[in-house]
Amino acid sequence: MAKRDILPVFPSRANSVIMKQRVLAARRGVGLLKRKRDAIDMKLRELRRLRFDQDERGDEKMRHAIFSMAKANLLGADFKPQMVSHSYVASAFLRRTQIKIVGVKLNCLELETKGEGAFPLAGLSCGGMQVQRIRDCYTTALRDLTEYASLEYQVRMLEAASLQTNMRVNALEHVVIPVLINTYNYICGELEEFEREDFYRLKRSQAKQLEAKMAFSELIKTKNMTDEQLESYMKKTISQARPVVDTLIDMDEFDEQEVKRRVREARMSLQVRRDLEKKEATERGENRQPTTYITTRSAMSMVGRQRDPRASMGDLYSTKRQILSSVSERKSLATVSDKRSSMASSKTPRPSEGESVKK
Repeated sequence: MAKRDILPVFPSRANSVIMKQRVLAARRGVGLLKRKRDAIDMKLRELRRLRFDQDERGDEKMRHAIFSMAKANLLGADFKPQMVSHSYVASAFLRRTQIKIVGVKLNCLELETKGEGAFPLAGLSCGGMQVQRIRDCYTTALRDLTEYASLEYQVRMLEAASLQTNMRVNALEHVVIPVLINTYNYICGELEEFEREDFYRLKRSQAKQLEAKMAFSELIKTKNMTDEQLESYMKKTISQARPVVDTLIDMDEFDEQEVKRRVREARMSLQVRRDLEKKEATERGENRQPTTYITTRSAMSMVGRQRDPRASMGDLYSTKRQILSSVSERKSLATVSDKRSSMASSKTPRPSEGESVKK
């Protein structure tokens, strides 16, 4: 796993709980941001529709105002010199208010007018009604343009907010949450590995303690035995050994009768082999040596204590060494007995020819 896929934290229970809480918080945050993005998109579609309608309405009002100005000029209501020569305080103002749309602060612009206008006596000589009509048309057009500008500003701000929210959602979904999940899985895997190591260590310590207890109990049993009793005890422990399984463990269905049959055949073959070895040994005039290496742990520990009393009672790796040493000793005894039999046969005198003729 790459270093950038997980956070640099120590695998512990506390960090596991913290990572789990962070993953849940990130998922809740993604859900909230998705809901916010959907709400912003809905409001944005509504504002775009209002902006389109307001754009058409503003164009129509501006055309009507310009047409009214042309009509007034045609009727002779010329008030441009008066507007240039007289400048009063403006009677139209913009009021800015702040509103919130799905948590996004937006500015809303409104047009306010005071009084009847800057030039109330304009068109007094001629064309007064047309001048008032022009004033009303331009005021209405200016109010519509202000509303259109406010909608345009809100649409742009909401588009930026929607883009930012979408970027946050993608960052949480594809960057932050996978890193947190990988970190949590890494911590859980390391904790499980620690638990397996502790369990294995506990079982090994329990096995060593059990072996030490068994060795100590065997030592107590055989402490005051004579050589004959010890030999009979050794033969008894060896004869109680179980046969070795001659096939590997498979996934077939367990058949109890088949197992019993195989155990019976193994015992019968073991007995037949022992009888045959005993018969061959008696024919050769030798003492029969044990031919099986299937011994119990107590018997092997007894052999080890006889050879080396200082050896550890709970040694787990001495079984193989003891078996190999017993094999080598048996081979050496067999070679010595063969040599003795050959020497005895060579020492016996051969009969001469005269003796054979007399006979």
